[in-house]
Amino acid sequence: MLVGNIVNLSVDREDGVHAWLVHANGDEWKVPVSQLEDHHTGKSVKAFIYTEAQGQSVATTSMPLATLHQCANLKVTSLAEGGAFLDWGIEKELLLPFAEQRRPLQPGQSECVWVYLDNSGRLAASSKLDLRLPETSDTLRSGEAVSLLAYQRTDLGFKCVINHQTRGLLFKDEIFKPVKPGDALTGYIKQIRTDGRIDLTLQKRDVKSRNELTDKIIDLLKAQDGTLKLHDKSPPEEIYATFNVSKKVFKKALSTLYKQRKISIHADSISLVE
Repeated sequence: MLVGNIVNLSVDREDGVHAWLVHANGDEWKVPVSQLEDHHTGKSVKAFIYTEAQGQSVATTSMPLATLHQCANLKVTSLAEGGAFLDWGIEKELLLPFAEQRRPLQPGQSECVWVYLDNSGRLAASSKLDLRLPETSDTLRSGEAVSLLAYQRTDLGFKCVINHQTRGLLFKDEIFKPVKPGDALTGYIKQIRTDGRIDLTLQKRDVKSRNELTDKIIDLLKAQDGTLKLHDKSPPEEIYATFNVSKKVFKKALSTLYKQRKISIHADSISLVE
């Protein structure tokens, strides 16, 4: 499958205005020479293969914001009879059919979508991610680092797309910095529940990470003469600005240090135990 993917093509020939790019399977496309930085015959170039309105495949050296079966947050440029058109980084805009929209959209709005091939073989988008993507996975494991796309706010937190392939939930008590729909994040698999659904976190949960945080706290205490104006009642924003972790994780680190008798916890500060 070439349509919807980035492929390696070779420059077969050119006439000064156009160049002909050929795939190893023999497929050929004509592109303007202006698209190519180096258009010498035999050179290899990366190109994206997409479809025109009539379904004919076209090559471009411009790279899209999402390829086939990937998700991205794209801006609506206009509305038409068939749906909304989206800017996805190449010359031809991507159609989001009305039947594939989870909510009404207007130009200027952004929407998280999944790229697919419709029944006629043309590339299109769907924002019905709950229907298009599964909420279980046979390959993900607890603690694994993953790419996330936050696509919908809920009472519990955020629904997220994981690695363009599946869905998970980022609970609000795991969020320690501003997050909004459309944000691309790096996260971790917190746990896979017995029903196969996936809980997410923005922080590592391993022993090494916890030890690194306690070491950072001790190092900062030493650098500030043994006293730090951050404590278990400090605002989450101040904690994140200093240590890049949530208040919940910070409090666990303080508890560990307190049990080890390395720090004292006061009403408005913490201090090293001499």
